Amino acid sequence: MIPAHQPEREFALFLGFVTHYFESVTGTSPSFHPPLLETSLPAQLDYTGYLPVTGRLNGWVGLSLSSPLLCHLLRHLGEEEHDHAAQLDLVSEMAGSITSHAREHFGERLLLQPPLVSTAEEFPEELVPPPLFFRLPFAWSGEQAYLLVALHL
Repeated sequence: MIPAHQPEREFALFLGFVTHYFESVTGTSPSFHPPLLETSLPAQLDYTGYLPVTGRLNGWVGLSLSSPLLCHLLRHLGEEEHDHAAQLDLVSEMAGSITSHAREHFGERLLLQPPLVSTAEEFPEELVPPPLFFRLPFAWSGEQAYLLVALHL
């Protein structure tokens, strides 16, 4: 029997995927703040990795990170380069990791496309903005980030 569609539960799983990434890579968890419901495209930070999804849910999930957070994370990982290319690579790797965990959990019920990465000035034309967005602010090591959820429910 296929469980009933529970967007809140599925939504919460993405929080777990983000938490898992930070815990496994840094040993510490991010702290999440109350979510915000927005009717226009939420503000994005310096770099965003987008996870396009189709299936039981359609839309995308984004991980938007500030440059200072990415530089701090790159230092933590022992990387010497902290430039634009290194930050884009890290966002892509993070989005790929979250995509991998989502694929394991959801299986065929949720189809995830390869992640798309952009800077704050850009928004991938492949993505369609739904009418409502959730922005979940979080912080890691004192730096801000957002989990953006834009799904047609």
